[in-house]
Amino acid sequence: MKSLANILRHLAHPHDLHAETLPSHYRHPQKESAYLLLGQGTEKQHAAQPPPATPSHKEILDYLGQLADQYDLPRKLVYGVADAESSFNPDLVSPNYKRDHHHRIVHDEHGNPVVKSKDYGLMQINSPRIGHDLVRDMNGHRFKIEDNVIHDWKANARAGVAIIKHAHDVVTLSEGPGASSEDVALGTYSYYNHDHSWHKFLERDKHGVPKDGAVRNFYNKFRISPIR
Repeated sequence: MKSLANILRHLAHPHDLHAETLPSHYRHPQKESAYLLLGQGTEKQHAAQPPPATPSHKEILDYLGQLADQYDLPRKLVYGVADAESSFNPDLVSPNYKRDHHHRIVHDEHGNPVVKSKDYGLMQINSPRIGHDLVRDMNGHRFKIEDNVIHDWKANARAGVAIIKHAHDVVTLSEGPGASSEDVALGTYSYYNHDHSWHKFLERDKHGVPKDGAVRNFYNKFRISPIR
């Protein structure tokens, strides 16, 4: 007998049973059009709690490590992404400026740079994702990235690691069993930042170092990340 969740899913998405060629967790979170509440219970419960106090570096590593284990991800990868994104700073807010076709920052009529979006917290969650993107928890249930990621470092970490999981699954499937753990890590970070154009940012120089600045920064952080 089908579970109630499956019946509801079938009613909401009768085409899903035939349209997908990959397992559901390989689909990009931004392509999910329906907002199911199956995975929301846990996240809503977290959101109702007061934001945790500013954590110590050890608390951050411990929590990220727990999330990595729950999502079956290498801890070294999760630590490397957090270090590259924010240097483990849960309070970091980074503006992304609008740029013209010459890649120069655009200014308004008062001479102020035009902010296109902002990245928040430990995992630098991009503002357009908030309130829109769906990701999956460690049980495969979908939940929406809510605005608690702005002030709650644990919610920020949960959203970030869920995005890493999706990216890691896509890259692992794409690269195949012959890819090294380092190749998969670089691809995962590139997907984390660039979505489906991730391949374009993986070119390396003659010394094997990524040419793209952001990927190169992650590469350096990843290599020294603890495995703890």
